[in-house]
Amino acid sequence: MLKRKFLSKYMIIGLAALCLMFVFPTLAGAALMDDAHNVNPNKTWTITFNKEVNPSSIHASTVYVLDQFGEKKHGAITVSSDRKSVIITAPIEGYTPSETYTLYITNSIIDDLGKPLSKNIQKKFTIEAPGVYDIVNIASNGSTSLVKSYDSFENALTNMKTNQGIQYKGTLIKMPSGMVVTKATSSSVLTNIYSDKLLTKPVTYVISNTELLYVDSTDSYVEVNVAGKNMFISQENSNLIPKNALAGKSYYSVSNGELVHSIYSTSSKTYSSYQIGVAPSFMTSGQKYYSVDGSHFTNTSGQELGISYPYFEYLSARSKTNYTAEEIDAYILSMLQKLEMDFPTNIQYQLASQKSKLIGLGTYLKQIEETQHINALFILAIAQHESAYGLSSRAQQYNNLFGLYVSDNNPLAMNFLTVEQNINELINSFLNKNYLPPNAGYANGAVFGNKSIGINMKYASDPYWGAKAAGHMYRIDKMMGGKDSISKYKLGITNTSGLNVRTGPGTNYTAAYRYTNTGMPITILDDNLSESDWIKVLSDSKDYEELYIHRDYIQEIPVK
Repeated sequence: MLKRKFLSKYMIIGLAALCLMFVFPTLAGAALMDDAHNVNPNKTWTITFNKEVNPSSIHASTVYVLDQFGEKKHGAITVSSDRKSVIITAPIEGYTPSETYTLYITNSIIDDLGKPLSKNIQKKFTIEAPGVYDIVNIASNGSTSLVKSYDSFENALTNMKTNQGIQYKGTLIKMPSGMVVTKATSSSVLTNIYSDKLLTKPVTYVISNTELLYVDSTDSYVEVNVAGKNMFISQENSNLIPKNALAGKSYYSVSNGELVHSIYSTSSKTYSSYQIGVAPSFMTSGQKYYSVDGSHFTNTSGQELGISYPYFEYLSARSKTNYTAEEIDAYILSMLQKLEMDFPTNIQYQLASQKSKLIGLGTYLKQIEETQHINALFILAIAQHESAYGLSSRAQQYNNLFGLYVSDNNPLAMNFLTVEQNINELINSFLNKNYLPPNAGYANGAVFGNKSIGINMKYASDPYWGAKAAGHMYRIDKMMGGKDSISKYKLGITNTSGLNVRTGPGTNYTAAYRYTNTGMPITILDDNLSESDWIKVLSDSKDYEELYIHRDYIQEIPVK
């Protein structure tokens, strides 16, 4: 069966006293006696009283469920720790689909003073009909037509042909190929992504309406490709769209020699685009390209064309920019003036060069770079992306440049006295505490990254947050003259787990830290040492500036 969450219904019952003045109105009892329909077969009933009950009066003769033949059908009966609730679970095998049962609460239940309920209470409930799993043909336009129905997913799967799909209660839950678009539930707009099919090991998360490549599915989970890795999400969060039914699909293209990502929204049927960096040399203008991770690209036929990693998306946050504080301040002012000129009718950008919270931050950002070992442009790129160049309402009202404590489900309006305090919070409570140190709680590499590597995995629900922030860093550098692009670092990725990163070029040196996982991003400082088997790398820890990894365990990656 499909996994669904059901909320227990709370039934409020008044305990009667001997005197009429203590008897609760019958309204509560009337609500309880209303019939319930389409109840889950594994329903647990919670009966809540307004007084503590005497536990000795709670047993299968005072609280029970009868089926239509008068036989008792229920599981365990327990009293809550505060003794104000009684929980009665379903039978181990569950209630029978489509059948009607009656829950009885008798007036033999008493409180601590021996006072009983004012009357017996009954509640009828009918179990939902059994699910039907339909094998369907999928037409060229994506529509489906029934082939045959089965009482279980397993039976349907056994009889399904490779070009067919399976529907459950009219919803497609398995298909040959296509895309999965995440959807919100009643409790959250986020979709958790897991590393296991049982959905017990969450790895990352995305916002609703996120497009993911479909791999496979059962009646409980959907296997999807997330930034190049196969992982799993719940059927509850999934909208399966067959390949033939895709009205649009996100793609990459080249514009003026730069890589542009156009994201398709299935809800609005529109595209939105952002610029990442320099386009790979194997791409040509006017063509569409596809990639699940923004690095490995195919053409419209699915043919692999090449690999290219956006430089600023995979550059360590521990790197240093070549720009001075004065140059950064000059860029900020120039950028704000450009916004005023390019968008004269946009209210948010009017007077940008006078009111932006980014104005004059150059000195403080360079100070942070020196003392906290985080690239000044790295911080500025996040600020630009999260605060609309320091002009968003949260930046203006609360000095919050980074969306700190603003979640998708609970956008807290956290106020900071100054933007400097806000930057300190980003550094001390987020980046240098949970994200950049190699063994921190949310550490997945000290780079912007995506949903399978880097800060993006745990910092933002937008799967393209890292690429978008990297795009800001690229444009900052480009507008300032390209100093950081001209003197590029070489970049790499580790190829083994449990890798020691050492303080010197040899196993006799102490390990500064260890990478638990493989595929960690590396910024290379020197790969031409006299100790030829070792490579000098930039440290992920602010306690060191440079460390060493054996050459065999680093794979250099092509960057643009």
